[in-house]
Amino acid sequence: MPNEREQTIPFLPNRLNKEATVFGGMSMTEFFTVATIGFVIGAILGLLVVLLLGIDYWLFIPALAMLLCICVVLIGKTLIARLKRGKPEGYLNRVLEVKLSNLLGSNQFIAYEGHWSIRRQRKK
Repeated sequence: MPNEREQTIPFLPNRLNKEATVFGGMSMTEFFTVATIGFVIGAILGLLVVLLLGIDYWLFIPALAMLLCICVVLIGKTLIARLKRGKPEGYLNRVLEVKLSNLLGSNQFIAYEGHWSIRRQRKK
């Protein structure tokens, strides 16, 4: 029969569930979000430049998309580090989910502004 020492884990494995840092303090989810935003903005700007200036060089669109993707990731890592500083793990992901939910009109989250209490109320 195993004793209590053999059954007890001597450390808390809370870091095993933490999302790994990929680049500049950003997790994989944050990195792909920032990179996608930069790529889409770059593709739209590239398309506008090609259409407005009448350039026949269509490769300008993906080139500008990739360039802006890299620039936004390099600048975004500093901004995300500032937003995450002093906050609990996963805070930024939840904030983005709530804002997207409010923007798209889906009611996935409890939207209650007021006092939350865990105490029991006395019956009257």
